[in-house]
Amino acid sequence: MNSIYRDSIVFDGLNICNWSREIFQEWNAGGITGVSATCGLWENFRESIGKVIEWKGLFERNNDLILQAYSTEDIRRAKREGKTAVVLSWQNTSGIEDRMDFLQIFSELGVKIMQLTYNTQNYSGAGYSETRDGGLTGFGREVVDEMARVGIVCDLSHVGAQTSADTIEYAKKPPCFTHILPAGMKNIGRNKSDELIRAVGARGGMIGLSQFGPFMQKGNDSTIDDYVAALDYVIDLAGEDNVGVGSDASQGHGRPSTFMEWCNHDKGYARQLTPFGHEKVVKPLGPLKDRPALADAMQRSGWSDERMRKVLGENWMAYLQRVWGK
Repeated sequence: MNSIYRDSIVFDGLNICNWSREIFQEWNAGGITGVSATCGLWENFRESIGKVIEWKGLFERNNDLILQAYSTEDIRRAKREGKTAVVLSWQNTSGIEDRMDFLQIFSELGVKIMQLTYNTQNYSGAGYSETRDGGLTGFGREVVDEMARVGIVCDLSHVGAQTSADTIEYAKKPPCFTHILPAGMKNIGRNKSDELIRAVGARGGMIGLSQFGPFMQKGNDSTIDDYVAALDYVIDLAGEDNVGVGSDASQGHGRPSTFMEWCNHDKGYARQLTPFGHEKVVKPLGPLKDRPALADAMQRSGWSDERMRKVLGENWMAYLQRVWGK
């Protein structure tokens, strides 16, 4: 294992794997210090509470491999103890339904990152696949304010362009993109414009780079070196201090699978939003246990040790500290 990688905090801004001890062992084998783990997508309040309960059981049964992170110090403690810190996260705010006070409850339970919308319209704004994006709603402004107050990161990865721009301008604490790719390299609806990437960086927000093959410049033929080239592209837009990894690893889920079809249909059951519940998707970082290869690719591209440490995890740590305050 590369010595810079071995000694660094390595944080991944989004995984949506088929959660199991095998995944946690892969994190450990791959030297991954911390992960934002999706535990909510289309669920309502009751279902979202159920997902948190499931994770509490996973933490208890696998405490030799993982711990729950409520703070950046928890992530650093995981590094010291040779474990992986897990930040519970949602890719939607459907779990609060229309109740603002639920945000504090979930923050206290450890759901510390929430995407404002997932692909379609909700109470707060529009997802990127909506035919018309009306922007951040009045309710959405209240949600963004309350997330800032209770220390929840506001993620805009699957959010529509106008809703994203409104949120970046309005938010009292900087929002982020946990897992995106740049439209400047491949102009497709899910990718983010140079303008939005610059705006997040200018606010002191964070941009995590996805490895979703179909949205990369060379599609499913993209390699780990192409992933580093995408990191370089976004660093040129947003600055070296505001870019990291958000791999969107989905290890353990098949394509096709019931889970992936659920993800790619509106509300999990209505119209199909994308074909990626069943179409081929290559993710060039490979299995989680092979993540140290990313540091080798960074060195091949001539990266300094400092840039490597920042992008591997220290940028995420500084950003989470700004939002969480701890």
